[in-house]
Amino acid sequence: MKTSNKKTPIRVIGLTGGIASGKTVATTALKQAGYVVIDADEVSRELFACGTDGEKSIMLAFPQAAENGKLNRALLRTIIAKDAEARQRLNALTHPTIVSQIKNQISAATPPIILSAPLLFEAGLSELCDVTVCVHCPRPVRLQRLTARDGITNEDAASIMDAQMPDDERQSSADYTVRSDRDQTEFVQEIIELINTISETN
Repeated sequence: MKTSNKKTPIRVIGLTGGIASGKTVATTALKQAGYVVIDADEVSRELFACGTDGEKSIMLAFPQAAENGKLNRALLRTIIAKDAEARQRLNALTHPTIVSQIKNQISAATPPIILSAPLLFEAGLSELCDVTVCVHCPRPVRLQRLTARDGITNEDAASIMDAQMPDDERQSSADYTVRSDRDQTEFVQEIIELINTISETN
């Protein structure tokens, strides 16, 4: 765990973690604890939901991921996990709109704000944060969680995980790291206590 050297008041706390790391468990607990949580995944789902112009723009760019006039999101995720160029094209198409909406939500919210994003560092969203927290879980556990959750093969799950920032790089980029591969109650308690401490002492 790194100690933040930030001296300005904490307005936005970034929360990140690789897929199937336990980040959703953490954000749900923080919401229940009364924190304002802006979830980048939720913002993305709203902006590119079924029938929206956003979804249509993705299907135009990735017609192979369209089925019966709708975007097959599981198929799209598999495509971009195995094709770096396709992943870059999708990010270039979606990230500016998502980041703009997140900035608007931050401006309208009362701090402290939790900005939860799996691509916090990759998408440059960490620049909107005063402090960052990484939820970490060992790769074998994440692999098991992901295959069970999404009903996909180990190969596809590994491809999805490999398409994200390496775990050690994500941890070294964050100010704090909390492990989630343990009793869920203990994990949630540590996350809430950490966020409380960051919010109250800065």
